[in-house]
Amino acid sequence: MTLQHKVHDFVASRIAKGNYPGCQVLVARGEEILAEESLGSMVKGSDSPKDRVTESTLFNLESITKVMVTLPLTFKLLEEGRLCLDDRLAVYLPEFGTSEEKKKITLRDMLNFTAGISLMDSPGSEEAAAAGDMERCWQCHYDQPLETSPGSRVFYSDVSCRLLGKALERILGMDLQEGARKYFFEPLGMNRTFYCPPNKEECAHTGFSDSGRPLRGELAQDLEHNMGGILGSDGIFSTARDMLRFSRMILQEGTWEGKRLLSQLATERMTGEITNPELFESPTSYLHYILSGPKVWFWEYAQSPFSFFGDLCSPRGIGKMGGAGTFLYLDPEYDLTVIYLTNYGQPENTLEGDDAWNTFQREINVMGLCNLVLGELQL
Repeated sequence: MTLQHKVHDFVASRIAKGNYPGCQVLVARGEEILAEESLGSMVKGSDSPKDRVTESTLFNLESITKVMVTLPLTFKLLEEGRLCLDDRLAVYLPEFGTSEEKKKITLRDMLNFTAGISLMDSPGSEEAAAAGDMERCWQCHYDQPLETSPGSRVFYSDVSCRLLGKALERILGMDLQEGARKYFFEPLGMNRTFYCPPNKEECAHTGFSDSGRPLRGELAQDLEHNMGGILGSDGIFSTARDMLRFSRMILQEGTWEGKRLLSQLATERMTGEITNPELFESPTSYLHYILSGPKVWFWEYAQSPFSFFGDLCSPRGIGKMGGAGTFLYLDPEYDLTVIYLTNYGQPENTLEGDDAWNTFQREINVMGLCNLVLGELQL
């Protein structure tokens, strides 16, 4: 049985069990696509032909935004000499530097999740965003007290990524959507990758927000939706084919079709060794892995206990998960890309307990998919 057939059977069985309505999967090694599938429905319970997942269906990438927008834009600005990793965040966001501890935080801390910024949304920010008061919403982010001292521990935080994204926009002189389009999406021909997709009917439905919004072409969190949806933490929607273009550029050390989009050194530094070696905690669960485990900047280090990406990853394997059920795995040692996009939706009680994350991982089973793919490689 070919890898294509094995991948088909793997995801088709999960759709049949009702684990998720639909998916795209794409596996490539170098320039060769080894397996590609678009199966199921964009909408749970729908048998309508108009709701079938195709290769052009857009999936909510959520936190994969961090490694496809925020991280590469940071390194692009770095290689252009417009920032340094040890610059203080407050240089670019003076509103944030409201304490001596905050003034110590560097861009390196922000990329490493070691800034001490809370995972919890800043008090008052949700109400301000719902009322359309963006100035007040951002001021709530700037004023939020630190949870720990900078540089003392690794702790995942969307709040931190929103603040970094805001700093990047100030340096760029444009929003993240324009920056990502200018430097990466347009040169790569990623014509199916969007913040705020213009046609929501082309997007896979992932359930409902806490306020009851149907999550089709919109961010899952009401706060981020009300903040405009263009953020350093979450926001982009894409297809497996578009994500492959980005992945190939990274694995080709910053080049695409003869064009250089990132320098070789910047690309290597962006995807290389663990960047928090003295501070990460050895994971004891999937939730612990994402919150405080080993990372390569915003990438999760794939060869780790409780990795989402299986047991056969090379020591250079990295990956990123989106909370709606989307995954990107890159292995530079094997020149391998695995893209697995589902419309599973957010785990229940997201980030509040291991049980929800255990169910989420078991039902999607990206570990099993990656093990299946890696087990077929001829090295």
